[in-house]
Amino acid sequence: MAKYLNDFQFGVGVSGGVEAVLHSANRVLSEHHADGSLVMMTVDFSNAFNMVDRSALLHEVKKMCPSISLWVNFLYGQAARLYIGDQHIWSATRVQQGDPLGPLLFALVLYLLVHKIRDNCKLLLHAWYLDDGTVIGDSEEVARVLNIIRLHGPGLGLESNIKKTEIFWPSCDGRKLRANLFPTEIGIPSLGVKLLGGDVSRDAGFISELAMKRAVNVVDLMGLLPQLCDPQSELLFLRSCMGIAKLFFGLRTCQPVHIEEAALFFDKGLRMSIEDMVVCGGLFFGDIQWRLASLPIRFGGLGLYSAYEVSSYAFVASRAQSWALQDHILCDSGIGGMDLDYLCL
Repeated sequence: MAKYLNDFQFGVGVSGGVEAVLHSANRVLSEHHADGSLVMMTVDFSNAFNMVDRSALLHEVKKMCPSISLWVNFLYGQAARLYIGDQHIWSATRVQQGDPLGPLLFALVLYLLVHKIRDNCKLLLHAWYLDDGTVIGDSEEVARVLNIIRLHGPGLGLESNIKKTEIFWPSCDGRKLRANLFPTEIGIPSLGVKLLGGDVSRDAGFISELAMKRAVNVVDLMGLLPQLCDPQSELLFLRSCMGIAKLFFGLRTCQPVHIEEAALFFDKGLRMSIEDMVVCGGLFFGDIQWRLASLPIRFGGLGLYSAYEVSSYAFVASRAQSWALQDHILCDSGIGGMDLDYLCL
């Protein structure tokens, strides 16, 4: 099914789909940021997975995945009881939370809408990660996309959430501000947008501020580790989920030059946590010990990473690893080769 879906859907059966969509959007922005006729729209649905129409779901499964249609019909062919204390309500829409088939079943229904957009709109970029859509094109073409979603989406159980849908571009020729082209309640950020946990922007301050917020949250979390009163458990958490693991995605998708301050702030907090863990915050922990802590455990270190040192090669690695997928996403944009964000590293 990945072969059927992945012209536009990069959340099912595709490795690195989030990073590829983010990098692709930033490459288009880098190439065409001065073109005031363009606009980028991030699509948001209201409670999409819980509202998707089951009749459309069962029909698409029978047509596209006949080998599992009997099983899916057994799971979703009848309304299910949801118990609340001694009472219950009937669940007749949505895919079940936790169902491993859920993303595929949702994507099959959404693809009916995606096909209508493909057939009626000419876009530079058109990509989805499950229910999160990203389109870039001429402002009138993007407005047509939104009209298609609002017209045909409800029949599939997909209601657009205009208040969380946003349009963005750093330059403007005035056409996108024309009355009635976009709903008045749609979001219009001026510096950039948050997309799939990352950011799409050419504004250094916007990118730096988001990176610093993430770093502050991680450092605050690391500050709670001493409450465990167990250095071994503290190190385990620090290495696996409470340290740089929470920053890796940002390091892989943000230009390193814009997140240097956040990386240094994180490293300072990480060093304080290690000092407290190894020498209880006292003496005997200097620059040499800090360097040793970043070595792999098999070389006598603690297996911890410095965000400042990781940032450059994490970004380059992500761009390189998702390059083929980016080219696939950008096949209609005319954009090829390496952009300045990549070459400057």
